[in-house]
Amino acid sequence: MVPYFVSFYPQVPMEENLSVFQSLDVPEVQRLLTEAAGVVIPRYILPSRYETIIKLARHWFPRLRAKHVYEGKTRQIMLFRELNIRHPESLLFEGSAELLRYFNDEGVPWEYPVVLKGDLGGGGSAVFPIYCHEDVSRHIRKIPSDQPMLLQRWVEHGGKDLRVVTYGQDLAVSYFRVGGGQFYNNVCRGGRMDRDGWPEQQAKGIEASQALCRRARIDIAGFDLMFPDEGEPVFVEINFNFGRKGLGGLAGHRKYEFEAVRRWRERRLRQLGSE
Repeated sequence: MVPYFVSFYPQVPMEENLSVFQSLDVPEVQRLLTEAAGVVIPRYILPSRYETIIKLARHWFPRLRAKHVYEGKTRQIMLFRELNIRHPESLLFEGSAELLRYFNDEGVPWEYPVVLKGDLGGGGSAVFPIYCHEDVSRHIRKIPSDQPMLLQRWVEHGGKDLRVVTYGQDLAVSYFRVGGGQFYNNVCRGGRMDRDGWPEQQAKGIEASQALCRRARIDIAGFDLMFPDEGEPVFVEINFNFGRKGLGGLAGHRKYEFEAVRRWRERRLRQLGSE
């Protein structure tokens, strides 16, 4: 039988194309997925539907279980701990009441400033610098009280951090976000992009991000890293839903995404040819 691929993703068509809403209970659809050389899945698919598809498929792209399991900053800290990945020292809390109780009773184990983060929210919207005790009560009301949150030790990042976006096994885009001395380096908050600066650190960040992807089985994600010293980079956050400005907008993102699928498809066909 000639190998064929199935796609649920309209932007990346294959030999067989199915609606993302296609019923998976139909025997013919199940056979199509089971016999396919590979299946392309959109990243916005529901976790339950993703799990149903991968039970039927032999190979698929991208892998999304990490996106579903490690959504949120507190779960990502757990992943970093599990894999012994360098990251900021962190205290995790189930909500604002627990954090305030701990803060009032124990204080923080580090010198000021520290960083307060809500579990969700992009573009630095739930990230706040804490320079004194009063800052906690002022900023914590900006985070939903029942949302997990964390306190982190301040990382001396030299006014910049590195964004690495990985697309599959061997494709990555990187650029520094330079904040100009302010707390936030985010491009949406006025940070500027530097694609050419600090090339050794960029190479080091890409290598570290791709190594994490191999261990955590992540195909497409954005990683934020800092370089406080000559050691390994510090992983600050994984962005499964990342901004596209530094990628050339939506068109640029889709170009990289399509290339990642093409490379995955070629590897799969070579694998079939050697069996």
